[in-house]
Amino acid sequence: MKFFKWKIFIVRSIVCLSPILLGVLLWNKLPDTMAIHFNIYGEPDNFASKGFVVFGLPVLMVILQGFCCFINDINAYKHGERKKFEAVTKWIIPCLTVILQVITLGYGLGWNIDIRRTVSIIVGIILVVIGNYLPKFDYIKNYDIDAEKARKINRFIGYETVVMGLLFFISTFLPPVFTVVCIGLLIPYAIIGAVYGIVTARK
Repeated sequence: MKFFKWKIFIVRSIVCLSPILLGVLLWNKLPDTMAIHFNIYGEPDNFASKGFVVFGLPVLMVILQGFCCFINDINAYKHGERKKFEAVTKWIIPCLTVILQVITLGYGLGWNIDIRRTVSIIVGIILVVIGNYLPKFDYIKNYDIDAEKARKINRFIGYETVVMGLLFFISTFLPPVFTVVCIGLLIPYAIIGAVYGIVTARK
């Protein structure tokens, strides 16, 4: 796979695996069974062994990162590179891994963490960052769409994504049901963006 950027993948993978060191240092303080999933009220509803949390989760994230890099790199190989797009998307999983592992380990140590609000803030930040960069992404000439239409689509989806991110931020100050509403809005958000892109491209 000549198109696969191994150096970038290795660097991101090291970041994904870095929380293992923290888990090893805290090993004797962590409970044998740890919460790995929470309901909308921030209550744990799924658990796993300490070993799986410390070692297994980061490894799974590396596999997910590899899939993300593969999709990005094969797309760049076929249609041309978009460096800003790659920089943003390839850092999402490593950053999420570090943040979520720290939260998971901290919860296991008894930290008073509001999981619902924390996750809403993280999702909000990701959406705002992606939405901010979408209008700036380089246009790929290989696609069968002119540059102006491509920019128009990117701008619309970018604004739409920022709005979704802000809604997630706002939901942190409101009851949990509002976060559920935001999650539900992701479906029409995706549909509206896809329909707008198709309609605009065909004009």
